[in-house]
Amino acid sequence: MRILTRYTISSILKVAIVTILLFALILAAVELFSKMDQIMNGSIPVARIAEYILLSLPQYLLMVASIAFLFSVTYFLSTLAANNELIPILNSGVSPWRLKTPIIVLAIILTALGSVYQERAVININAARDELETELFGSSSTRDTRNIVLSDSDGFLIYTRRFSEATESIYDPVLIQFSGDSIVRRVEAERARHTDESGWVFENARVYTVDGNIVRSGYEESFSDPLFDIEPRLFRSQNTSIETMDGETARDYLASLYSNDRITWHEKATDYYRRISSPLAIFVLMFISASMNFSFRKNVLLFSVIQSLSIAVIYYVADMVFSIMGHQGAVEPIMTVIMPIAFTILLSMVLAFLGRKI
Repeated sequence: MRILTRYTISSILKVAIVTILLFALILAAVELFSKMDQIMNGSIPVARIAEYILLSLPQYLLMVASIAFLFSVTYFLSTLAANNELIPILNSGVSPWRLKTPIIVLAIILTALGSVYQERAVININAARDELETELFGSSSTRDTRNIVLSDSDGFLIYTRRFSEATESIYDPVLIQFSGDSIVRRVEAERARHTDESGWVFENARVYTVDGNIVRSGYEESFSDPLFDIEPRLFRSQNTSIETMDGETARDYLASLYSNDRITWHEKATDYYRRISSPLAIFVLMFISASMNFSFRKNVLLFSVIQSLSIAVIYYVADMVFSIMGHQGAVEPIMTVIMPIAFTILLSMVLAFLGRKI
């Protein structure tokens, strides 16, 4: 049994690795050709282009992994059937699901590794790629944001016209402090800088203090309040795709949206859950392929690939439909992940059962 397990895993991995590299290079070539005009007109050095492609590859590898392993598992099992290798394996007392158990275990391991790879490597590399893309091609993937409104649990509401990530500064900020439903302070400044020692420091600030029906105003060159401790990264998050945020920033951002903007929270939470669950596509598609019926009389590989790809298309369509429903608030964000997976796995098992009855 160990020999059969090693043979199964090694055969799948060999085909999958070659397929992943081939598909990733194709995507890189498409990306390169899409920017050919900018490259030619901008006289970008070859070394910088190569750096950009290398920074793009980790994302491409993860994108194509699920389809590559779907093809690899399908190719392996259909080859066993086409070469009549399944007959001696099954006659030796090995059940069909015992044969496919190493595939399911491999799918679980690959999914776990894919999740770690995405959260620890791909997101950070994508951030560096975005910065390089902005530098080389002038793309608008900057993290500076404009017209931002944030609030926190300490009773502060802040509006700023612009946030600069490079200097960790906000410009023309208006800070309002509440006590219950009443305003107790309003601060207007030219700029506020964030430092590790003092937190937010408002420069050239006009401070209005409300005491009952009395409003007092004053001017301070430097104003700070230790209770106002919103992190600079939350300003950046307002105009940044949640798919590129690190995990902690994304969770803080969603917590802020949940209490302030439930409509936007549904949209962003759906994107976040789909992001962290994207490696699950590897498990789903490998499970689909492993559960398929490969007892075709002719053209086993061709019909097996068509059969598996058909179910894969159903999975991606279901994923898209539930994603739209999640963005619109029709279903809870977490259900946009659970429902396509449950539906597709159930469908593949039903088709496999019916295939054995025919």
